[in-house]
Amino acid sequence: MVEFVTSTLSSVGVPVSFQVSPAGATTPSQYVTFLEYFTGADLEAADKEVTTERLIQVNVWSKSNYTQLVNNVRTTLEQAGFERTSEFDGPYSDGDSHFNKVLRFKFVDEY
Repeated sequence: MVEFVTSTLSSVGVPVSFQVSPAGATTPSQYVTFLEYFTGADLEAADKEVTTERLIQVNVWSKSNYTQLVNNVRTTLEQAGFERTSEFDGPYSDGDSHFNKVLRFKFVDEY
């Protein structure tokens, strides 16, 4: 799933990384991180898993307005077969360098 999400989001125009901010001396002004927070059987037949449900969280980080980037990430994932389940603003506190938008998606793998 890591490779699939990374390659799917490669077209959004900002660094995309699994779980951590991009490596480097300076943090980019905009970037995307993601993680898979649940994996389980979606459909079983004859005691065999037929489809797997995967829930991923995508965090969009930006020092400025991130509306266009959020829309681009959402559209890109939906076109790849992800279903958006929720979306919310991450809390911002003094000392933080980036605003954070959290998007959660469901994806079903078929075997």
